[in-house]
Amino acid sequence: MQKELVLEAIILFDKTAKELIKSLAEKYNLDLNSATPFSKLLLRSNSLWRGNLNEEWTYWFHGAHCDFENINSKQYVHTNIIRGIYGVIDYYYLYKFVQTTESLKHVLEIVNKEDTFYATINKLLDDDMLINLEEFPFKMLVLNDKPV
Repeated sequence: MQKELVLEAIILFDKTAKELIKSLAEKYNLDLNSATPFSKLLLRSNSLWRGNLNEEWTYWFHGAHCDFENINSKQYVHTNIIRGIYGVIDYYYLYKFVQTTESLKHVLEIVNKEDTFYATINKLLDDDMLINLEEFPFKMLVLNDKPV
């Protein structure tokens, strides 16, 4: 049951992260297929590194990530912006996403401890529901589009 709930959260996170990045690309006419699609937004010399995506979302770039926050619900989405892989799972930020996503409150009723949540992510990795795109000891976890 815990694995199914955490997987549900990961799937929603992946979808939301990709939708927000796509909206950002559309707003600023970015080519997500280019090697450095966010270069004009990353510069501190202009004000584009942070702002309002639309009436519902703010965004800000920091390092290799872009964070989004829903103005009304405070839903928080932390996205990777490297190598065109936007649904990378960061344990802490995925947990924060679940905590701030109203439709996922039921997940926290069952998986109610942060350590349990993290251990469940590791079980999903062991079960090939997630894959690590990096070499040990580094992690860049993403959903496995073709689970075994």
